[in-house]
Amino acid sequence: MKMFRWVAAVLLTFPAAAFAHVSVAPREAKPGAQQQYTVRVPTERQVATTAVYLQVPDGMTVTDVPQPEGATHDLKKDGTRIVAITWTKAIPPKQSAQFLFTATNPAGAGQIAWKVQQRFADGTSRDWTPGTKLTDTPAVPAPPPAATQAAGHAAGNQMAPASGDTAPIEKWLAAYDAAFNAKDLDRLATFYHPDATIYEGGGINRGWADYRDHHLGPELKAFANLQFAHSDTLVRMTGPDSAYATSAYSLKAKMGERDIDSGGLETLVLVKEGGAWKIRHSHTSSRPRRPAAVR
Repeated sequence: MKMFRWVAAVLLTFPAAAFAHVSVAPREAKPGAQQQYTVRVPTERQVATTAVYLQVPDGMTVTDVPQPEGATHDLKKDGTRIVAITWTKAIPPKQSAQFLFTATNPAGAGQIAWKVQQRFADGTSRDWTPGTKLTDTPAVPAPPPAATQAAGHAAGNQMAPASGDTAPIEKWLAAYDAAFNAKDLDRLATFYHPDATIYEGGGINRGWADYRDHHLGPELKAFANLQFAHSDTLVRMTGPDSAYATSAYSLKAKMGERDIDSGGLETLVLVKEGGAWKIRHSHTSSRPRRPAAVR
């Protein structure tokens, strides 16, 4: 799905300018809400990234920091409050990694200026201050808390899963995979909200038409022997017409003389319109299973 721009970055040697700076998503969030944040860290220099330090803004309460795959993390506390997180992971040049945490936002509207320090193997560092706007009407629906947090809430909480409603979404996602493997853009269009946003590989597509014409369409056309599938899907209902789904995906294909075998993680924010589920926002984290072979 959204991993293709990342695949191209592996197969072709892109200049460092093609990669985005350190970012924190989402860029708009709701005051006082509990939600999951994603810190994306690309290595734009010619030396590897070794660690990332995030200072937790005043008024924000971090409630969960999951163990990242292939990395370690340390928490700095002031009493019981987490005031800083350090993730340690080797990120080679022209590659990126993502780190997750769940937090309760400050109560008032305004701007969060994240203070992030990226540390490199040569002993140097670089400071970043990406921003998140706190507003009562965020442009993209904010994701709900991580599953480990939601499980601790009392019964009747509106974020609790509605298991009876998740089966149709899982079936819907299987139908998406079938349309994807068929490279059928007309069928795929029925799965996306017209104003969907797609975050992948440091790039953003705004709207289905932009994604279809400048990303998905050209890349599907370039693939042969395509095999794509979702697995380990977890769906949580956030309302009668909204849901939050996480899953793993795998992709195998041939692009010219190169064999592709990749996989990663995906988060989808879904809304129901006219009785049909639509992708309103997606965010992927990709990695190769093996280097592309050149014959």
